[in-house]
Amino acid sequence: MSRSNRVSRISLVGIVSVLSLLSACGYYILFHKSSDVAFRKIERLDPNLFYENANSLRGNTYRIDAEIDSSLGSPPSSGRLFSVVVKDARENGPVILPVLIPPSLGSLTIEKGQHYYLKVKVDERGMLIAEEAVKP
Repeated sequence: MSRSNRVSRISLVGIVSVLSLLSACGYYILFHKSSDVAFRKIERLDPNLFYENANSLRGNTYRIDAEIDSSLGSPPSSGRLFSVVVKDARENGPVILPVLIPPSLGSLTIEKGQHYYLKVKVDERGMLIAEEAVKP
């Protein structure tokens, strides 16, 4: 076997290996259902903007990285109201927001201290309504 033939085989194996590695990485990035990228295409809610004027956010959908703080008590027929601590807030202290978990998400077992990625919509009253919830 000539030297040039061996070199071309080695480079062909190298190219195939690199392409396989790149395609595996691409598949992982595109199709891996990791919770840390849950709702990544949805804008993160700015708690300061919500507190300043929630009415200006009406009709918009946001994501919240939250830890359940406590149940604020409400009849289960209209949903469950919780206070959540926003984990990705950019200010110095904890930021607490009220979030209504509607009856359509009633299958969730929500307890204090649990971590969720929430997709929320600001309704016509300026209330945060959870549309989806994913545990990390």
